[in-house]
Amino acid sequence: MIVYRGLIWLAFVDLKRAWLRSLVTALAIALALIAVTFFVGQIGLRRAELLTGYEASGAATFVIELGSGATGEVANLVQPLRSIAGVQSVDAPYNGTQLGLVADTSFVVFENEKQQESLGARTTVLGVDRSFDPVRDYYVNFHDLNPKAPTAVLGAPLLLTSGAVRPPDRNEVVIPSDVTDYVGIRPGADATVDLTYVNANPPIVRRYEKLRVVGTFELLGPDQGRFEPFWRLAARGSEVLTVRRPDAPEGVATTLPILLNEQLVKEFLGFVGEQLAARGISPKEAVPKELVVRANSIRAVPAVEGEAISLLDQRGLKHDCGAASEASFCLRVPERNNFKAALQEQKKLETGGSFFILLLLVLVAAGAAGLQIQLVLARWRELGILQAVGFSPPKVLLYFAIRLYTVLAAGILIAAAAVSILPFARSASAFVFAAGVALVVASIAALPVLLWPLAQAPAQLLRVSA
Repeated sequence: MIVYRGLIWLAFVDLKRAWLRSLVTALAIALALIAVTFFVGQIGLRRAELLTGYEASGAATFVIELGSGATGEVANLVQPLRSIAGVQSVDAPYNGTQLGLVADTSFVVFENEKQQESLGARTTVLGVDRSFDPVRDYYVNFHDLNPKAPTAVLGAPLLLTSGAVRPPDRNEVVIPSDVTDYVGIRPGADATVDLTYVNANPPIVRRYEKLRVVGTFELLGPDQGRFEPFWRLAARGSEVLTVRRPDAPEGVATTLPILLNEQLVKEFLGFVGEQLAARGISPKEAVPKELVVRANSIRAVPAVEGEAISLLDQRGLKHDCGAASEASFCLRVPERNNFKAALQEQKKLETGGSFFILLLLVLVAAGAAGLQIQLVLARWRELGILQAVGFSPPKVLLYFAIRLYTVLAAGILIAAAAVSILPFARSASAFVFAAGVALVVASIAALPVLLWPLAQAPAQLLRVSA
């Protein structure tokens, strides 16, 4: 015990004699720890911001497209999918580009006792329920408009411009701001919506009047602002004339939608079925053809995908993206802002931050090794004397360890005090991580330097020194 007390006393006396060098080393270690803590905190903060941004734009969402033989399963699939762990919501929107639905939305712009003039626009239709998120849950597949286009889903956020962009009630409608700007109306106006089923000859039309506009949105996507305008004239309560562009297409020509209540669209599709039956045509069941599944987080997407595929397999549906006419389904990840892109960006961020952290730790290791080299060279003869008088190599190693860890402890305390008052994002875990790694790195860097003289015989150390 006396020997160990002597070693501790000798180490502190040596530190006191070389206080300036020890203080500079401690300050350098403290600066490195502050920098590592800062970078670790910034990486965590930027990673959270990155994932939050991606999740807000729909990166945690994927689409399950159902084949024609599986669309009847939609109502029976929504609730089981919602019960999967990690699922935030499941939507089955009535997408007009898939069902062949268009809407002529018009507004009265002039009226007297003799005539009435209206301006309007033809768009597609989107029937949604209360779980629909306009920013994250609208996906389009341009293959539905053009069979020659590749089959791929593309996220098309619907961003608020005025009013409230939310799933509308039965007597409400949400329309694109490009249409309201063209007509010159604002939220609160009453709209007349003529829903048209274009997959019949002649098309089937039904009018819905006095739907209140509760909000307007801007579509982000290739069809932004793309609609077919028209002018309508009515005289003494009877329509006289509707004027469209000469080159206006008859069917669905845009993915720009109006938002209607799901029940209203379902009601119209029931009317379509009755009209087709009256014409002697066997109607197909008009149901949503895709399920929009949103996970709780980006990291949960792979697990949710696996559970969804397993559930659909149990229902007898085959995962096959090339068999649209069979009882099959295809799980599609959006082309942009998907969870794969988010994880790749996160990996790039972590790689860049890890490089700087590694560089700082290399500097800590170099500083610790340099300090020990300088000390060993300055104490070369003393090392031989200590071993010659009976100090074993482990005791000599303890002497140097006391010196090294005292300097490291001083650097950690200085860094802890600085981190607690500096105005940057930090956490206790980040600082503990930085301090722990610095201790390990400094120990590993210093050990070979200390073992080098201890491997020499005491006589050789004294002879070389002499």
